[in-house]
Amino acid sequence: MIRPGRRGLAMAALAAAAMIAVAWAAHRPALRLVGQALVVEDALAPADAVVVVAGGTPSRESAAADLYNRGLAPLVVLSNDFTPDRVRRLIAVGARRLDFQGEARLVLHAQGVPQDAVVLLAVPVKTTEAELRVVAESARTRGWRRVILVTSPQHSRRVKLVWARESSGRVEGLVALAREDDFPGDGWWRKRRQAEGILHEYLGLAAIYLGISPYFN
Repeated sequence: MIRPGRRGLAMAALAAAAMIAVAWAAHRPALRLVGQALVVEDALAPADAVVVVAGGTPSRESAAADLYNRGLAPLVVLSNDFTPDRVRRLIAVGARRLDFQGEARLVLHAQGVPQDAVVLLAVPVKTTEAELRVVAESARTRGWRRVILVTSPQHSRRVKLVWARESSGRVEGLVALAREDDFPGDGWWRKRRQAEGILHEYLGLAAIYLGISPYFN
């Protein structure tokens, strides 16, 4: 067996160090693209209603109120996000005042959306798929042609995809971003909350493409 000399070992070490340096330099733009690939934002146009996709209170409600106040839609839709038993117990003993719809209505009202402009959907939902299915059914029943879907940046691609499936192309859905929510920009992989959110979204997208029923929102 031919043993490498000191010069050969040194050259191999330098080559390995160079490969590590290149990989380290390249990982940041690659990971940045991983986060940015989840973000979708549509050009907005007047719609029949603004839909607050459940989650992210109060940032999504604030974004929806801004769209309402700009005259982009006459109504704001709130889903009936499933309230866990532990939250119901907290509400019952006064440790927590309201459920999702109640909290969301307070935020909307505080930012200029009157009560008669808020549409409350009755069917409890646990997942984004179930939620947008109920919204799409309600939109078709009411004869709506276009809605604006307000969600967080990292959730936007999944919302866009799910809406296309649930609406069957019969109601246009424009995605608007709640920019106060965490944006998956540079360095998201160093922030636990953002990293968990990115993983959550990719698992959700994988479940859609694989035809697996999701167990999370």
